[in-house]
Amino acid sequence: MFPRLQLFMEWVKRKLRFLERRNEKLSPWYVENGGKLLEGLIASSNGKYNIPYRVFTVEELNKATNIDFPSLSDCGSRSILRDGTGYYISGIFQQRSILVKKFYFSGDIGASCAVNDIVITVLMNCHKNVLKVLGCCLDLKIPAIIYEIGINCRLLYNLLSGRNFGNNIGLSLSWSNRLKIARDVANAVVYLHTAFPTPIIHRDLGAKNIFVDNNGIAKLVDFSLCVALPPGESQVKVNHIVGLEANFDPELATTSIITEKVDVYMFGMFLLQLLTGCKHMQHDDKNELSETLDPIILVEKGQIEHQLHAFSRLALRCTLDRGIDRPYIIDVAKELVRIQRSIHPTQRSSR
Repeated sequence: MFPRLQLFMEWVKRKLRFLERRNEKLSPWYVENGGKLLEGLIASSNGKYNIPYRVFTVEELNKATNIDFPSLSDCGSRSILRDGTGYYISGIFQQRSILVKKFYFSGDIGASCAVNDIVITVLMNCHKNVLKVLGCCLDLKIPAIIYEIGINCRLLYNLLSGRNFGNNIGLSLSWSNRLKIARDVANAVVYLHTAFPTPIIHRDLGAKNIFVDNNGIAKLVDFSLCVALPPGESQVKVNHIVGLEANFDPELATTSIITEKVDVYMFGMFLLQLLTGCKHMQHDDKNELSETLDPIILVEKGQIEHQLHAFSRLALRCTLDRGIDRPYIIDVAKELVRIQRSIHPTQRSSR
């Protein structure tokens, strides 16, 4: 048994003994969700993981957000952000700004997605380009995830669609910022594909699942649809195709086979989102890229045209129909570094 796993199991036993001495009862959801969470952590990380910093109670969430979580069916106006699988409610806990994620789904599917999200987020928690998780709440029928969030952190989806610009958040979506965001997200996906016993495939990359903080640092979020490849295998077949329909890998749509190249395709579509400012990019639109640049970066085109061409070529390589023809994400990340460091000859001579 791995030392960290052993320590965690001892902590669980002590917690149960403590509650028993106080004659406190655990909710059935806590027991069920806690068991699923532990099982997921063991299976996903081979025992090498850091557990969530805190297991929140429902009472703590109610106080932090000033709403009643158990009876909450839809957060309505309290929802400040939405990603592909849930919405986020802001709050303050121990003088920290937090976001509590509540999932759209219900039943076994919702619980499975939530536990999967917690497991993978905990595994990724040390990465600077992943939204930092403070813990989770297992006392709800569908577990909730609690994140620490900086001031003025926003979903990239909202920024690209022209929302939140009136809030003086200190961030513009200039070309240099978009290029940095692309690098940040690529780094997080490289880590997801290479840092664990087997590659973990995100399956839902896109602007809806990326936060940007006030310093322009991108934070990947929502790992609920992740799938780990079996040991020694480079692919796995799935029963259901999930994610953003417009970003579907055409090869996946016909074979239902998940590989690392599925994420590469979706990342390529994300690069096109950064170029055009569109919420979604249809596959047939890519040939018209020069005519569909986001107006915000179009004014910079003369100075950065060489980078735009290199960036668009990379996006097209990532979205080739056959996965075997696409690069691996680590090579995509290296190319983004090269593009970011490249300087146009006229710029170099003017220095």
